[in-house]
Amino acid sequence: MIDVVLSVGDPPADHGHIMGVVEFGSRAPAPHLDAGYPTVAVATCDPPGIHVREIWTSTSEVSAGRRDDIVYSSDGTHLFGALRLPRSDRYRDATRSAYRQLLTLISDLDYPHLVRMWNYIADINRPNHRGLEIYRDFCQGRAEGFDDAGTAISARLPAATGVGAHDGGVVVYFLAERTGAALHFENPRQVPAHQYPRTYGPRSPSFARATLLPASKRLFLSGTASIIGHRSVSLGHLEGQCYTTLENIRILLKEVSEKSGGTVDLDSFRLVKGYVRHGPDASYLHQRLREVVGPRVPIEIFTVDICRSELLLEIEGVLDMRFPDHHGDA
Repeated sequence: MIDVVLSVGDPPADHGHIMGVVEFGSRAPAPHLDAGYPTVAVATCDPPGIHVREIWTSTSEVSAGRRDDIVYSSDGTHLFGALRLPRSDRYRDATRSAYRQLLTLISDLDYPHLVRMWNYIADINRPNHRGLEIYRDFCQGRAEGFDDAGTAISARLPAATGVGAHDGGVVVYFLAERTGAALHFENPRQVPAHQYPRTYGPRSPSFARATLLPASKRLFLSGTASIIGHRSVSLGHLEGQCYTTLENIRILLKEVSEKSGGTVDLDSFRLVKGYVRHGPDASYLHQRLREVVGPRVPIEIFTVDICRSELLLEIEGVLDMRFPDHHGDA
């Protein structure tokens, strides 16, 4: 079983069951294995130093390794990995190659089922050297990487986040698993991202709205924003975008509950990460999230650009599913 916490302190000295640590701070050096497990840094904060750590753990023994630029760890059921692409004015080719390597790795190690991916992309809304927005350039390379690996995109896409970063090129970290038990979900209120029309770029974003690991009873919520159908709504209005985003999450969690036979709702969050385009909006989003998830759930808000230039915020998280006693036992 895997778990995750947000911590402002160092990882515990006894790290035998740590699968990976994500450091959210002001710098983004290359992922490494210096501590005996993958450590990946994401530049989401302006003050110097590390703001918070996301610590992934397993109840089983963990081993770590490296292949080319990918560092990874595994526990016999799950695989955690990370890579970084250097900053560039074009990411399509490098992203396609990195995703091809990533998909080859998880196949070779026999963890062929992607569960969750995070993509932090510097200058995400700026044009590349050919005038194409960096995010759309990245999405084209990502989709082609999936194509090259022969992945059935519409059937096996994992939950994912794609937001900006202050530095570091493109930082990717991911979870995969061995059994194929992961379940992927779409939101009935939204067009599946991989079916977006070409107005959003040469290739659509490649992700599902949520992914469930039944054995761990963990639901991974993709980055969710103020989008109905495929269109951004409440343009220019922070409160309206926050309301629509939370409503999208409510509708998606209802869909997951109905299709999985379990129960999950807004009080099921284990942790929440929020992203705002403008720093002064962070306190508002934090307050609204605290109202809906309760007083004890860890919440972290980062000021970065969002995948569409008109969007002001995005929300993701990990939730605990509740199943009847006979369902979903580990």
